[in-house]
Amino acid sequence: MTMVMRVALVGAGRFGALHLHAFRSLPVEVAAVCEPDGERRAAVQEEFGIPAGYGSLDELLERESVDLVDVVSDESTHGELVLKAVEAGCHVFVEKPLSMDPAEAGRIRDRTRARGVQVVTGQISRFGAGYQHLRDVLDRGELGRPVNLRFRRDFSRSWFPAFGRRVHPVWESGVHDIDLAVWYAGAPCREVYAVQRRVSGLEYPDTLVAVLTFANDVVATVESAWLVPDAAPQTLRGSLELDGTIDAVTELLGDRGTAAYRLAHDGLSVRTDTALAQPELTLWPTVAGRVSGALAAELGYAVEVAAGTRGNDVIPLDEAVEGIRIAAAVQRSAEQGVRVTLGT
Repeated sequence: MTMVMRVALVGAGRFGALHLHAFRSLPVEVAAVCEPDGERRAAVQEEFGIPAGYGSLDELLERESVDLVDVVSDESTHGELVLKAVEAGCHVFVEKPLSMDPAEAGRIRDRTRARGVQVVTGQISRFGAGYQHLRDVLDRGELGRPVNLRFRRDFSRSWFPAFGRRVHPVWESGVHDIDLAVWYAGAPCREVYAVQRRVSGLEYPDTLVAVLTFANDVVATVESAWLVPDAAPQTLRGSLELDGTIDAVTELLGDRGTAAYRLAHDGLSVRTDTALAQPELTLWPTVAGRVSGALAAELGYAVEVAAGTRGNDVIPLDEAVEGIRIAAAVQRSAEQGVRVTLGT
C-alpha cells in the first residue's frame, strides 16, 4: 500500500460531498470519483481538486490504482458496488446499509475474507460519544444484566418525500438503531415483529415500530416516524443543505440500573425572530472549517483499518451482516403482518 492512501469516492451527492470535506483532515488522497451524473461529477472534481472522474465503478477500477473505495451511493446499490471493489482487491468503507439483501451481505463477508481485504460499514452511531458511553456503562456492569433496550428516532415530515419514494425507512433510519441493538444486546436476534403505517400516502411507510427478541432474552423496541413538524427546533442545519430535525432517544434498562441518551440536543440554541434552532454537535459539526464529530471519527477509523494499523473491532463485519439480517426481517414482518423467526 502507498504511504498516502489513495481513495476513490463512489457517489457524489450531498453525503458524498460531506465525506470529501471530512477527508481533508485525514492522511489520504482522493484520487478519483465515480458519479453517473456528469455535471455533478465535474462540479465535485473542480471543488475538491479530484484529478479523475468516471461514470461507473467498473471503469474506475480498470483504470485507477486505489487502496480504499468509499461507497456513498443509493442504498440499493451498496452490495453490488462493495462486491466489485472487494473482488478488485480494494478495502471498502460503505455507508449504511452494507446491503439490502442478507444473502448478498453474507457473500460480501465471505469474499472479504477470501480476498484478504477489509470492509467497514458506516454505522455512525458507534462513533458518537453518547452511544459509546452507553456501551461502556454496559461493559462495566453498572446496569447489571440488560433487560430492555428502547430506541426512538424521528425526523422532519418535510424530508420524507425525498425518501418515501426511494427506500423503506428500515434501511434509512431503522438500521441505525438496529445496529445499536446488536451492539448493546451482545447476542443474536431470534424473533422480530413489526408494524408500519402510511400517513403520507407515499410508497413506503413513514411510521415503523419493531420489537426484537435476542437469544439472551434481551428485548429491544425500535421506533421511527417521519412526522416531526416544520415548526420544531432545527437540529440539522447547513452541512447537508437539508435543514430540519432529528430527534432520537436511546434508553437502556438493566436489572440494576438504567441509562439514557438523547441525540441532537447538545445544549446549543440559536434564537431569531422567526425560528429556534438547536444545532447538533455530534454527527458531523464543522469546527475550525473542518468536518468533525462522529463522521470524521468513523472515516478516520476506516483509514486506519485499511492501512492495517488497527483491527476492525468497532464495527465487525459479522455484526454488520447480523444487522442486515434483522432489518430484512423487520421489513418482511411489517409488510406481511407476521412474526419472523430468525435461525442461527
